[in-house]
Amino acid sequence: MKFLCLHGRGTNSDIFESQLVNLRSCLSSAHIFDFIDAQFDCPPAPGIGDFYPPPYLCWHERYEPKDVQAVHDYINSVIEEDGPYDGIIGFSEGAALAASLLLCEEYTRSGGAAASIKVAIFLNGVVALSPSEKIGYNIGEAIMADQDRYIGLLHGFESEDVDKSNDEKRFSHIYGFSPDDFPCRISIPTLHVIGEGDSFAKHARAIADLCQQEKAEVFLHDGGHELPRSEATIRRCADVFERVVTMASLDGI
Repeated sequence: MKFLCLHGRGTNSDIFESQLVNLRSCLSSAHIFDFIDAQFDCPPAPGIGDFYPPPYLCWHERYEPKDVQAVHDYINSVIEEDGPYDGIIGFSEGAALAASLLLCEEYTRSGGAAASIKVAIFLNGVVALSPSEKIGYNIGEAIMADQDRYIGLLHGFESEDVDKSNDEKRFSHIYGFSPDDFPCRISIPTLHVIGEGDSFAKHARAIADLCQQEKAEVFLHDGGHELPRSEATIRRCADVFERVVTMASLDGI
């Protein structure tokens, strides 16, 4: 299968390719992985600047629906030019973006139309942002009520280093997806790799809850906001990865 790969905030395509080396070494060599860069500069993710050179990039510079839609348009232009893609893989902000793209397609896809992507792999996803007030709900109040967690997450680095002076205005018009309120579910097979020590794990679980449960595999590991590290855990994760890919290959037959 051919996968579109979306890196996390404060990294880049080369860094994400490096982060996936161990997992990819356990997967079928028939898979193709296409790593692309986000459009906006940002500070490096925690620990990244010590090991990797810039640029450090992010998918979202602003979070209002029109800004999220512009990012969707960019990804869709990549898919149109370099695709088609069988699957999509995202880490952190990249996973949230992948979820947002797929949820929007589910919302707008007409009854009998096939999904454009067959399988999705979400690695430590964070808050999935909506490009439309019509298909999301305002999460600005929740962000401001829990500033340290959400603002640190959206800025992509430790919350004590964040300038919060304009945040009330900046985050007042952000829309996301609620498993309780959003009417659609991602209908393709999905894998959700979640670190049990990840402080953003509730957001990764929310993405899993926005998927059809009979097609959603959740793989927990004992790390934090990172990929599995031990060889045994990586191999188990790769086995689940291939199982989900097989499910996607058979889906609809």
